[in-house]
Amino acid sequence: MDSKKLSTSVLLNIKELINTKKKILLVSHYSPDGDAIGSSLGLYYFIKDVLSKDCVVYNRDGIPNYLSFLGADEIIHDSIETLPKDFDLALILDLNDFERTGSEMSNYLDLTIKDNDLPIIVIDHHENNKIENSEATYIDTDASSTGVLVYRLIKQFPEITNESVKSKISTCLLTTIITDTSSFKNSNVNPETFEICKELLSMGGDLETLNKSIFNNGEIKRLQLRNKIYSTLDFNEELKTAICHSTDSFYDETGTTKEDSEGIANSLLNYSDVEIGIFIREIGTDKWKISLRSNGFKDLSDFAGRFGGGGHKNASGFRFDGKIQILIEGIIKELKNG
Repeated sequence: MDSKKLSTSVLLNIKELINTKKKILLVSHYSPDGDAIGSSLGLYYFIKDVLSKDCVVYNRDGIPNYLSFLGADEIIHDSIETLPKDFDLALILDLNDFERTGSEMSNYLDLTIKDNDLPIIVIDHHENNKIENSEATYIDTDASSTGVLVYRLIKQFPEITNESVKSKISTCLLTTIITDTSSFKNSNVNPETFEICKELLSMGGDLETLNKSIFNNGEIKRLQLRNKIYSTLDFNEELKTAICHSTDSFYDETGTTKEDSEGIANSLLNYSDVEIGIFIREIGTDKWKISLRSNGFKDLSDFAGRFGGGGHKNASGFRFDGKIQILIEGIIKELKNG
């Protein structure tokens, strides 16, 4: 069976599973981005408002302020103890490892699979899937975003007739593409990307609100934060790699939050002599979160894997415990190793 037929077969299987269930849980990764939130809420609105089924969206960290226009109150981020107990289906979106949901949800999902109480569907576009024994797995690493896969799934159902609901869903899915392609600048853009965007706009996708919410530069304190971050720039000409970092003190001194430093790694790629952008953010004492971005120069998924992380070829990340100078030296050493 060719890949297109196989894809359709998997989608029809997922459609059938959704049709036969009554209460559905949607879960995406912690520290969510536009793809995690947009794909989750897009599918949530479809299941709740079009299929008229009970549906709950969970994300450990809730919704970032810059994405609140998609539905600030729709995502549960309290302890999983507050979740209903009678789900009969779970969909895992935009992640390839239960660990990425947070320890509480990861343990919950592991147990439900072992007990065979809750069938699980995985929908994702990352490589190196680590989730086993799911009821159905729909992964396409060539897709521009997980939202693209949700779009393909929704297209298997009858057309949405409610214009307001159609607009909400389209805006969510449009957000996944705009954010995960860095406004069509990344190499994951393909002809389907533009075809789907055209369709989402014709369905009422609100590009104006999306752009204002995501790309508004915000208050001057955000600029002050970024000035501090860019002042740490370490550029390796040989490796064409730019590295910046932030500490907790940067946010305290400028009255900002981690959301105000979103997109730093991508921004480093705006310069012609930079092929790899790396942003390191302090998340605890000698604890760091590392975001890696490129445009086809190096397989970052493989590189992040050397540090226990993962992601896409052009957008990956990992975490590190230890002194930042040791971290930077380790990154440079591994880059030189190829």
